[in-house]
Amino acid sequence: MVYDCVIIGGGPAGLSAALVLGRAKLNVLLIDNNDPRNKVTNESHGFITNDSLSPFAIREKAKNDLLKYSNIQLISDTVADISDQNSFFIIETLKNKFETKRIILATGLKETLPNVKGLESVYGDLFFNCPFCDGWELKDQKLAIIVEQEEHILHFSTMIFHWSKQLAIFTNGMKVADSIKSILAKNEIELFEDKIESIEKKDSKGKINLHNSQSIEVYGGFLVPRFELNMIFAKNLSVKLNDAGRIQTDEFGGTSFKNIYAAGDINATFGEQLVHSASSGSKVASGIVREIAFENFISEI
Repeated sequence: MVYDCVIIGGGPAGLSAALVLGRAKLNVLLIDNNDPRNKVTNESHGFITNDSLSPFAIREKAKNDLLKYSNIQLISDTVADISDQNSFFIIETLKNKFETKRIILATGLKETLPNVKGLESVYGDLFFNCPFCDGWELKDQKLAIIVEQEEHILHFSTMIFHWSKQLAIFTNGMKVADSIKSILAKNEIELFEDKIESIEKKDSKGKINLHNSQSIEVYGGFLVPRFELNMIFAKNLSVKLNDAGRIQTDEFGGTSFKNIYAAGDINATFGEQLVHSASSGSKVASGIVREIAFENFISEI
């Protein structure tokens, strides 16, 4: 069987795309390895009708919606390779091989946290990346911002400042330009340039221990991870990237490689949120349906 479309990635982008494609009478396969970036998150926010649900609960609800359609297949597997056969693609997984006319890449991003002892254990609990997702829960409290890239300091602190005026910036050993220090000082934002020895949770709050023996207690905080594309399996596909290092696409998710599309965080340039990813998946799928409809209509003339 040659699928009309195979979707790689079972987050909100991939699930939303599968629903739109399935309801358009296309044969769809969604492959997901059940290892999402937000697996550490206890609650998701800002997604209407799903506010405060866990990402896992949202995915399960979505999968139950898809199971109503016999032309949508869901499998748990890991994609190992993709090869182009001109008129179709062969997708190799750890367990099987599949043929498809089109592919949607919806694998999201891989993130690398700052190398700080104890940080991983409080990420998703006290520390987060997205203020739109978790800013309300931390509002008006003393917060830490861990950022190791100087170019991100002002943008990130400006955004978090909207939710709380009590901020402390931790650069984990990076020295900051005087021009940035001046702006932070004017807004009464503390700056700590010493290396972080460790982070621990104490009495439902965070405690940041520095190499200089200082310890700063915060209610919680935000950090800037390093992001990279989560698509090692596509090493044989040369898709162009945008200035942000994400996959470059047209309005409907089409990449530089014909019949390969990208949806969700993998081609986003701002705001990695569930609701944005779901919208992206729906839009990309709608574009594919439009393409197929026009191709079939013209071939009948």
